[in-house]
Amino acid sequence: MEQTIAIDSTTDVHSAAVVMDSVADAVGRAVRVLADTLTLLGDPITVQHNGSAGQSEATVTAGSSANPPWGTDTFGKSFADGNAGYVNLSTDLLQGGFDLAHTLSQFAHGMARAAGDLDGVEENATAAFS
Repeated sequence: MEQTIAIDSTTDVHSAAVVMDSVADAVGRAVRVLADTLTLLGDPITVQHNGSAGQSEATVTAGSSANPPWGTDTFGKSFADGNAGYVNLSTDLLQGGFDLAHTLSQFAHGMARAAGDLDGVEENATAAFS
């Protein structure tokens, strides 16, 4: 089944791009707050931000600590280690959040460029008939 999207004007696309960019920024800020909070609580993760905006790219890696918050006994190690352990899952979750924010931002910027291109096409077509 074919689906179409009707757009009455490029103003709608511009507006949607602005909203999408604000969502990207909110997601990026939320993930940064989560990562910062976990770090303050002693979680040995490392986040390398590749920009200053909330939706900038980031790389999350699992760090190490001589005294992690979950302890170093067998219970702590079973909680933290392995593919299904806290360290791996929390790193993947944070990375996914940063990636989502960046992807939403890129999508918003693409929408804004597309709207601008549509405006230009419309102006050229109108001028050709004038």
